[in-house]
Amino acid sequence: MPASKRKAKLLESLRAELTKELEATRQRAHEMAVAATHEENRPENDKDMRSTVDSYVARGQVERLREIEQALARLSSMPVRDLGPGDAIIVSAIVKIRHDATETLYFVVPAAGGMRLHDGKHEVQTLATTSPLGAALLGLSQGDEAEVVSPQSKGQATRTFEILHVS
Repeated sequence: MPASKRKAKLLESLRAELTKELEATRQRAHEMAVAATHEENRPENDKDMRSTVDSYVARGQVERLREIEQALARLSSMPVRDLGPGDAIIVSAIVKIRHDATETLYFVVPAAGGMRLHDGKHEVQTLATTSPLGAALLGLSQGDEAEVVSPQSKGQATRTFEILHVS
């Protein structure tokens, strides 16, 4: 399968997953808004925080709705390009990298990183360009190494990722 077709299918699958998440989040936001304003949710005393907590959760759901809508908008205008040997990593690149002994296949996208998609027999993880690894990979090509400071490690250790393949 040509790389552009493969990428178009991955992009379509990502949009479909986000659309499902959008609908589920919209439903949860509505339910929490109703719960926050429901008559039975009125405070019984000055220490009763049920309606306040429900309103915070509802606001969080509305914010998540905005994030998903923005991601869908960014993905709808995302170009899908074929890349060849020696080409630099850009949005829509499929990149195989190795960190330690683990190899991972990433689909570089402008938003909605961290989602796992299936491409035939391969699992492909979306990698947002706004993430530390996504930003570090942009502009590099096969054979290069990306160094990323990991805030999750004690002492903010630097991790090295070897770029095995770009398409």
